Amino acid sequence: MDFLTKAYGQISDLFRSMTPAARLTTGLLVAAIVISLLFLFRQQTDTADELLFGGRTLTNEEIANMSAALSKADLNGWETTGNMLRVPRGQRHTYIAALVENNALPQDAGSAWEKMFTEHSPFENRQMGELRTRYALEKDLAFTIREFTGIDAASVKIQEIMNNQIFPPRAQRRAAVTVKAAGTRSLDANQVRMIRDVVAFGGGIDRSDVVIADTNGHRSYEGPPRDGELSGDQNAYADTQRRYEQEFTHKIVDRLSMYPDAKVTVYVELDQTLEDRTTQIKYDEKPTPLKTRTTSSDERSVTSSGAGRPGAEPNGVGNRSVAVNSGAESENTLTESVEETENTSGVTHTLTRKPGLVPRVVTVSVGIPKSYFRQIWKQQNPTPEGADPVEPTPTELQAIETQEIATIQEAVTPLIPKAPPGEDSYPRVKVTSYTDLPIAEPLAPSIASTAGTWFASNWKTIAMLGVALFGVVFLRGMIQSAQDSAMGAVETKDDAVRRMAELNHTDEDDDDESVALGNSLRGRFNTSGRSLRDELTELVREDPDAAASVLQNWVTEAA
Repeated sequence: MDFLTKAYGQISDLFRSMTPAARLTTGLLVAAIVISLLFLFRQQTDTADELLFGGRTLTNEEIANMSAALSKADLNGWETTGNMLRVPRGQRHTYIAALVENNALPQDAGSAWEKMFTEHSPFENRQMGELRTRYALEKDLAFTIREFTGIDAASVKIQEIMNNQIFPPRAQRRAAVTVKAAGTRSLDANQVRMIRDVVAFGGGIDRSDVVIADTNGHRSYEGPPRDGELSGDQNAYADTQRRYEQEFTHKIVDRLSMYPDAKVTVYVELDQTLEDRTTQIKYDEKPTPLKTRTTSSDERSVTSSGAGRPGAEPNGVGNRSVAVNSGAESENTLTESVEETENTSGVTHTLTRKPGLVPRVVTVSVGIPKSYFRQIWKQQNPTPEGADPVEPTPTELQAIETQEIATIQEAVTPLIPKAPPGEDSYPRVKVTSYTDLPIAEPLAPSIASTAGTWFASNWKTIAMLGVALFGVVFLRGMIQSAQDSAMGAVETKDDAVRRMAELNHTDEDDDDESVALGNSLRGRFNTSGRSLRDELTELVREDPDAAASVLQNWVTEAA
């Protein structure tokens, strides 16, 4: 507190010692300095220098929603850089709060479903609920596809149509997927297959009803036909051929990764048979018994002699004696045996099924830049220190080229299928060299253009710093001048008081000496080459009392 009191006292004394004009100028300079500092602080605060959400890449729809939300909250210090949002570092929490308040945060997995359930109303009809469910499914599938490596943007549209079945009518789902790959490259076969599988299984759609549009490649990929026919420009043969070519190309490029700027092109010729099924049935010469049945039966019959006389008397009932017949009897015996046997011939049933559309002929063309052979020669023949560089001869380069071409052919040949018998009249791997022209490097920006660009973007800050610096220097000069004046006045006052005290002890009747001194000083003034004003100034500085006496004598003499 003592320091503040002393400082306040010094500033007050200094301000009171200033003239009105100096006070006004000082006040204006202080105001300019304060305004400049405030402006610089505001510029530092409003500069968009921090990426929001850790530099996450946003979709165009998300950026549009965020722009509307921030504009609604009257926040204008943001900017977009490559689908990323930059905000001022000191106001990051304010921007995030505005996005949360307006429900404009970036989409995550399941965000569409969460929003659908949050906004669900028990009073909405069934059709509206189905539309909301389908919309959430589209958003979730699009987000999943964007998470794939090499995919920048994706959108999914699902439509339901009624099929041609009379009864009962059934809805058939179809999906259209629009995808933009990273940079300018097109989708490869693996990416197309992944996207089709995700949409088919995630959306409950048949793979044949999923169409994928490649915005970079300017083409579309229809689903595989249900009946397997080869028709149109999108058929099983063309898709399979393209897929095999891409797979072989990736495999060979990985194998030749040590060769800089190697150009690889693969051509695949497929067997046009969609499917090959072979059934072979072979019967054995010796039959094989399957079942045997044997049946055996015995039959025995006995025949006696004839009976009594016919008529009532012999057959009547009475108390008569019975006569015993002594005639002979006959006996018959029959034995029957049946055996049934079922035989079958031995059969060998063989079913062979081979996949169709398999590579029949694969040819590879590889191009190697000639500069690579020159680099090999320089590596094998380094230039000694202090010696002039030596260029290789055409013969030496040709020898290196021949050796490297043979090495590349040996490395690539095992990666492709063997040629069918009788079709090896042309080499499957062809390696050639090409002349790579040097590409001129872009000119680096000059110092003048760089300085001009930097000055154009920071001239306001530089101007404010200049004004503030000028104000500080000018204010310091005024303060120093005022301090010097005040100190000079104090010293003059102290010298005058001290001199007056000394004069009180001297004789007041030394008028003659004063006159003599005045005459000598007058002579001094007359003989000196300087002006009278300069002499008086020096005299006042050296002896103010003597100067006062001289001036008094001059005034008396003049009177």
